Amino acid sequence: MSSEKEILALEDRRFEVMIKGDFGALDKLVHEELLYTHSSGLTDTKKTWMESMRSGKVKYKSAATSERQVRFFGDVVLVRGKAAIEAEIGGQPRSLRLLFLNAWVRTPQGWKFAAWQSCPQPA
Repeated sequence: MSSEKEILALEDRRFEVMIKGDFGALDKLVHEELLYTHSSGLTDTKKTWMESMRSGKVKYKSAATSERQVRFFGDVVLVRGKAAIEAEIGGQPRSLRLLFLNAWVRTPQGWKFAAWQSCPQPA
């Protein structure tokens, strides 16, 4: 049986490897059918999201999450919370303050990051 602690550790690991640029480790955490919807409304697949980081177009510098809540629905887990992300997008520094909802799916290979959707935090 999986626990909230296990899922939050996976979340922390995902942000850690994104910041380090450890794409091998990130690839193992991400579901092949990933849908990553940015706060801009644009949606990436696993392939396009990973390529944006590998190419250097997007560089995650730091990420801090708070107020995370975890909900289990069988083989799907939803995580919601707040994120403060420092990134460089297209060579421009960005400070993102987001509300997010993401999903992890249990697979034969373990939990995989399957979806992200975020929007700017209200002022």
